[in-house]
Formats: sequence, structure tokens, C-alpha cells
Amino acid sequence: MTDGATPHASAHLYGMKHSHPVLASRMALELTRIPYQAHDILPGLHRIGVRLHGFRGWTVPALRIGPRRVQGTLAIVRELDRLAPSAGLFPADAERRAAVERVERFGHDELQPLARRVFQWAGGRDHAARTWIARHVVGVPAPALAGYALKPVMSYFRRIVYKIDAAQVRADLAQLSGLLDRVDAAIADGTIGGESPNAADLQVLTSIRLLMTHEDLRPAIALRPCGEAALRLIPVYPRPGLDALPPVPAAFPPEWLPTAS
Repeated sequence: MTDGATPHASAHLYGMKHSHPVLASRMALELTRIPYQAHDILPGLHRIGVRLHGFRGWTVPALRIGPRRVQGTLAIVRELDRLAPSAGLFPADAERRAAVERVERFGHDELQPLARRVFQWAGGRDHAARTWIARHVVGVPAPALAGYALKPVMSYFRRIVYKIDAAQVRADLAQLSGLLDRVDAAIADGTIGGESPNAADLQVLTSIRLLMTHEDLRPAIALRPCGEAALRLIPVYPRPGLDALPPVPAAFPPEWLPTAS
């Protein structure tokens, strides 16, 4: 039994198995050794799904643990740290904890939404990427045909719900090398990338690992310290024991792509 948990506590995590924030929460639960059940929600319907499960907000990941309901990676990892402080999600030393929290916040505010926008834009623009989503994420029969059916749905979510356009994604990819430099610096100073992952590792490296599933982005990331750290932490995306996702087909114009450093 972990610190603060009870033999009767039950944890249920709701979200899409391919989602990088959901993966970060899964890994945090695994570090605490709190037993949990993962509930996969169909992409596009996840906002309604979490409300039907009694959550007040619309976002995933959503965690129900005992009587408590918590949403979002930042809130979930703090709830788990409260229940199981010995799991090491945050250092005990105040100065080191502050450093981890700074990198965690950077991962949450900058890397996490960038990786999401890039993934969603690729799916909305490119038929091969939509076919990939239909086959490996939604799991429908005849994925190539489903890819055509998904186009208006994904275009709606991309343009209307998430307000993602080509200019935004091109700017995201233009700034990616600089963001990866910041992650490499956090590895160099020991804040992340150590033998025992902390909350910042989970927040940052899951986003980088999702970016590395893109066939045309991986070469610019894989040989960097952050790419190597992401592969050590998550050799199989999203996780061993789940269906491993093959690379997302190339979808970005070559002139948009960051160069390997």
C-alpha cells in the first residue's frame, strides 16, 4: 500500500490512450503503485464522456480516486503526490522541487499544446495521417475509407474548436528547436532525465515522445539529449502492454521542418 492510500481506494483514469497528457498521468499512477483502471474514451467525444462520468470540466485526463475527481496533468500529479509522497514525483528539497515545477510548467504550457496542435493539424490536413488515426486511434474497419469520412470532423475540430491553422503550426515548428534546447538544458543540469522520473519528466518527455511519432519530425529530435531521454523513458509509445503506435506518416511541408542539431 502506498503512502496515504487505503486498501479500498480505487482509481479510474479517463482519456484517450494515445494522448500524451493521459500517458503522463498513467505513468504517474504507475510510479505511485496505486492500482487503477484506464478507460479509453473515443476522440472527439471525450469532452462529453468525462462529463457523463461526473466531472465538472471538459478536459482529459480525468482521474477519479476514491470520492475525489481531479482533471488535468498538473492537478492529477499533485493529488498523487499528496497520496504517495514517497513515489518521488517531486523532490523533498524545496529548491529542487521549485526547479522541477518550473520545468513541469514549461512542459504543460508550451510543449504539451504544441505537440497537440501538430498532431491534430497533421490529421486534419493529410489523408494518410487520417487513415493512421482511423486504424490506430479510433480502431474502425476500412480505415482508408474512414479517413475520408473523418476529414470534415477533424477539420471542424481543428479550425473551430481548437482554432489551429497552418500559420500557427508552421510557427510551432519554427520554434521547436529552441524549445528542445531548453529541455536539453534541463537534462544537463539534472532537473530531468535522471534514473528516477519526476513530474517534470512525465510532463515534458511525453510531449517529446509524441512529436517523435511523426515520421518527418523524428530525425530532428531523436539524437538530441531530450530525444534520447524520451526514448529511455518511453521506448514504446504509448506504453508496453498497449497497442504500440507505428510512425505517423509524413504530413508537413519540407520547408517547415526543423533541422537535426
